This record gives sequence, structure tokens and C-alpha cells, in this order.
Amino acid sequence: MNWKSVLSKDGTVKYLFTTSDKQNIESVFIPQKTTSTICLSSQVGCALACTFCATGALGFTRNLSHEEIIEQYETIMKDQNIKELPNIVFMGMGEPLLNLPSVKKAVDFFHNKIHLSKKKITISTVGITPQFPAVAQLGTQFALSLHAPSDALREKIMPINKKYKISKIFNALSVFQFTKHKPLMIEYILLNEVNDQEEHIKQLITLLKKYQYPYLINIIPYNAHLFSSYTKSSRAEKCKQQLIQAGFKTFIRESRGQDINAACGMLTGLTQIKKLNNP
Repeated sequence: MNWKSVLSKDGTVKYLFTTSDKQNIESVFIPQKTTSTICLSSQVGCALACTFCATGALGFTRNLSHEEIIEQYETIMKDQNIKELPNIVFMGMGEPLLNLPSVKKAVDFFHNKIHLSKKKITISTVGITPQFPAVAQLGTQFALSLHAPSDALREKIMPINKKYKISKIFNALSVFQFTKHKPLMIEYILLNEVNDQEEHIKQLITLLKKYQYPYLINIIPYNAHLFSSYTKSSRAEKCKQQLIQAGFKTFIRESRGQDINAACGMLTGLTQIKKLNNP
């Protein structure tokens, strides 16, 4: 694949790859003090249309092959001259569980060929429950993009919830062997006056305590982009403290690469943006 990159003022690097059939995908390199992270895409676009995600505005074009997924990794490793094995997160463009055969082959490559521990690989999903048993067998870290504490609210911001209700998702999670050292990661993006109020966090606490998995909660600040009218919440720290007081290990994810549209929910591909602006 052809590629080019752009550097953020915070050191984050976004890569734009052009495939052999002229599709565009993006990946992100996030340098950190300890282990750096590479965020990989699994699809061209995304079919799920989550209302807060720029990728969802593109619609779905096709799945990536496992070779295309691996090539993202290898290109970034070579370009950045990375010597130590990084963390890999499937949190770029697309829903990994809707392209599980390619994701599985890529994970097998990372683990068996370059000897990357599966503890350093995270697969993030909105909750495609039929694929949970196969993902559980992979043995990677697992992250659930939840983003709302109730079906009514989740359906408004994530249409996929009409098919996979919250209770169905949490019951299906029983196939995983979550532990204190390998918890269920809950991702929760804060949307101003949508899902960030005290009552929403109370509902979230009630939901999580009902199922009693070992959790690690990532609060994600909303990153504004052209394809959504949401605004960033000012209640991140209050939500964090509310969850900590309820007994949950909780972090606020640092937004990286906002100035180059590389932060969470901002990946589109330059060509796709031009198409959306000039249909």
C-alpha cells in the first residue's frame, strides 16, 4: 500500500494508506513514555453509523485483508524505527468483529511470528455477540464500546443497539475469563448533556454491578469533527470520581492527535472527506 503521514504537535503520527483498489484507511502511532501504541484499522469505513464517530459517516466499503492489517503495523514500525514491541489496539476504522477472520489471522501473526504477547493486543467492539466465543478463544484484551447505560439512550447514539441489546451483550460476555489482571475494558465517550449527567453515571454503576465482571473503565472525551454536532463534556473528572467512589478502576483517556484528526472517533481518510464534502 502507498502511504503518507502527518505529525501532531503532541507527537502522535497519523498514517493514510491507499490500497491497491484505491481505498483509503488510516492508522495512528501514539508515542508514550513506556510502551507506545499502534491503532489499526480493520475495515474501509464502517457500517455501524455511531452518531459520534466520523468513520461511521462514511458508510462501509469493504473488509481489509489480514495482509493489509499487518502492513499497517509493519509500515509504522519501520517508519518510526521502533525497537521494542508496542501495544496494538484494533480501535481504528471499522468494527473488528465484523471482519474477524482477517483480524484473527493478523493477531496470530503478531503473536506467533513477532512474539507479541496477547496482553498487548486489544480488540474493541460495540458488541457483536455471535463472535464473542471466537474472540474469547483468541485470548487478547477485550474492550466494549458501551457509551450509554440504557438501551433507550444507546439506541439513539448507536443504532446497532437495536439488534444487540445491552443485556444480551453482557450475558454473552460470560464466555470470557475476565480477571483482575485481564479485566473487561468499558469504553464510555462523554457527550455533553447526552450521557454525562450524574443520573447517567448512576445508571452505569447499577448496570456494571449487576453483572459483576472485573472492569476497567475508560472515559473518553469527545473529539469534535465535521460530521457530528455533539460537544465535549466538562464533567469528565466528576464522572471519573463518581465511578471510583463506586469501586470501579477508572481512567480518563488522554486525547492525542486532535490537531491532525487522529484522536478517537476522528478517522476518515482524506479522500473520503473530500467525497462527503463534494458528493
